[in-house]
Amino acid sequence: MKQFIVMALVLVCGLGYSQSRWDTSIELDFVFPNKKDYFYIDGKNKIIDTELQDEGFLLSSLGIQGSYNYYLFKKLSIGVLGGFQVQSRPDFSMLKLGGVLRYHFVDRDNVYIYLQDANNFTLNKSKFKSGNNLRFGLGFPFIKKDYFNITGNLFFEQNYFKLDNAEPLLGMREEKPRSLTVKSFGISLGVKF
Repeated sequence: MKQFIVMALVLVCGLGYSQSRWDTSIELDFVFPNKKDYFYIDGKNKIIDTELQDEGFLLSSLGIQGSYNYYLFKKLSIGVLGGFQVQSRPDFSMLKLGGVLRYHFVDRDNVYIYLQDANNFTLNKSKFKSGNNLRFGLGFPFIKKDYFNITGNLFFEQNYFKLDNAEPLLGMREEKPRSLTVKSFGISLGVKF
């Protein structure tokens, strides 16, 4: 019986410590495109690189993502992330699944930088086949509570879309889309538990 009590105490203390090494965050993203490079093949089998121009309101992408992070060290965490993002001009909807690496300058309740890499999974194969999202950003909590922080993020992101056999973006005859790269700046608001 004594061994059982000791084992139970060790297990409870160990689980309490390991839970303090985890955190969860949820963010709402507002993305503003900076540059869109479109590659396609014309009727003469020539590869054309053109920059697509945006018109109207600059906000052309919204998203939501969440991550579950484990602290490897006091200031460094690694995590998995998932999310959903929509983009207009061109009109794409995608699921995101990937990873995130965060470095906190002081401690986990203060300013941090992060790098995330995620695969973009299309919801409509006629729009694009597959893709990749790479993001580098700076996060800062501006409201700190005992059990959660409200955070803001500034980031640069690049979305790459593979367009083989997808619908043409320019609507020209004999246009065969190859790829689209969208470079953007963004802001997000989030909650970290």
